[in-house]
Amino acid sequence: MKKNKKTYFPEGFLIGGAASGMKKSGKDIGVIFCPGGFKAAAVFTKNRFAAAPVLISRKHLPDGRVLVANSKFANAATGARGFRDATETCAFAAGRFGVKADEVLVASTGVIGAFLPMAKIKKGIVSVEKTFAEKPVEPEDFADSVMTTDTYRKISSHGNFWACAKGSGMINPDMATFLCFILTDARVSSYPRMKKIFREAAGVFNRMSVDGEMSTNDSVFLLSSMKKTVSETKFKKDLTNVCNDIAAMIIDDGEGRTKVIEITVASANSASEAHHLADFLAASPLIKTAFNGESPNWGRILSRTGASGVSMNQKKVSVYICGVLVYRGAPVRFDEKALRELLRKKEVSFKVDLSVGRSECVFSTTDFSEDYIRINAGYLS
Repeated sequence: MKKNKKTYFPEGFLIGGAASGMKKSGKDIGVIFCPGGFKAAAVFTKNRFAAAPVLISRKHLPDGRVLVANSKFANAATGARGFRDATETCAFAAGRFGVKADEVLVASTGVIGAFLPMAKIKKGIVSVEKTFAEKPVEPEDFADSVMTTDTYRKISSHGNFWACAKGSGMINPDMATFLCFILTDARVSSYPRMKKIFREAAGVFNRMSVDGEMSTNDSVFLLSSMKKTVSETKFKKDLTNVCNDIAAMIIDDGEGRTKVIEITVASANSASEAHHLADFLAASPLIKTAFNGESPNWGRILSRTGASGVSMNQKKVSVYICGVLVYRGAPVRFDEKALRELLRKKEVSFKVDLSVGRSECVFSTTDFSEDYIRINAGYLS
C-alpha cells in the first residue's frame, strides 16, 4: 500500500507544494490552481471549535479557482486573528493568481492554538506559483506538503479521479475526519447530483476511527474542472473507489497501530443504532489494548456493547472474534490457543450480533500501542 503506482491526474489543474520554513524540514504548503475554475463540494467537521479555514471555505463554496493548504499550524482556536489570517491568505493567493478572494479555498492542519506565520505562508504560495511555469503538475509535492504525523503519502486514482489525504491520528468519523483533496475532470448532469454522489461516496469516512478524536480542521474537498461528461454510474464507481482507498490508507497508517481491526455490528434495530455501536466499540481503549495484546477478552466487547444504549436481545447477543464464536447469551467454549494465533495477524476482526433487527454496519479502526502515546505526548515539539 505504501508504494503508489503511476496515477492519472485530471485535466485543468495545476498542483504543487513547497517548503516555506514552517516545518523543520520538508514541504509544508500546497496549492491547487484551476485557471478555468472548478465546482467544489465539501464536507467539514462538526466540531464546535471548527478552525478558521473551515469557516471560510464553507462560505466560498461552490465555485473556485484556487485551494491553499498548509501543515504545521492548524489555525484553530485562534479567535479573530485566526479568521483574519485565513482571510488574508485568500486575498494574497487571489492576487498572485489573478482571481477573486472568494474563489480561494483554504485548509490547515497541525497544532491547535498556534497562529499562522503569515510571512512564511505568503512565501510558500509564491514558491509554488513560480514552480508552475516549469512543473505545473506535481501532485506528490502537494501530498507531501500536508503531511504531519503520517508515515507515507496517501494517494489514489481511479478513472477520472485523483485523490490525496493526510491523517493518521485525531481520526473519528462525522463527515470528514482528516484533510482529503479529490480532483476530477469529470462532470455529471448537474451540480446537485454531483454533490449527492459525493456525499454518499464520502460516507466511508464515517465508518473509520483511529482514536475516537474529532479534529477541528476536518475537511474533504471534491473539486471538478468539469471538462469531461461521464455517466453517473462511472462517476459514482470511480469516486467511491478513491474514497475507499483513502479510508483504508488512513487506518493502515493509524498512529502507532500494530493491528487493523474490522468491526461488524449485525442484526441491529436500525442503521443509526448499528453505526452508533460500531463507533462506540471502536473508541474503547480497553478493546483496543486487548487487541494490541492479542488477548481474546470478549468481556470487554460485551461490556462496552451493554453500555452503548442500543437495542439488543440480551439472551441472544453473540460475539465473534476473528470469526470464532466466543459468546452467545452465555460464554461459549472455544479453542483459546487457536484464537490467539489468529489474533497475531495484522488484520483482525470482531463481530457483535444484536439479534433484534436487520441493519448492519462494518467499521474500521486500529489498536492502541505505546507508540501512540509516544507520538502524541510530544506532538507540540
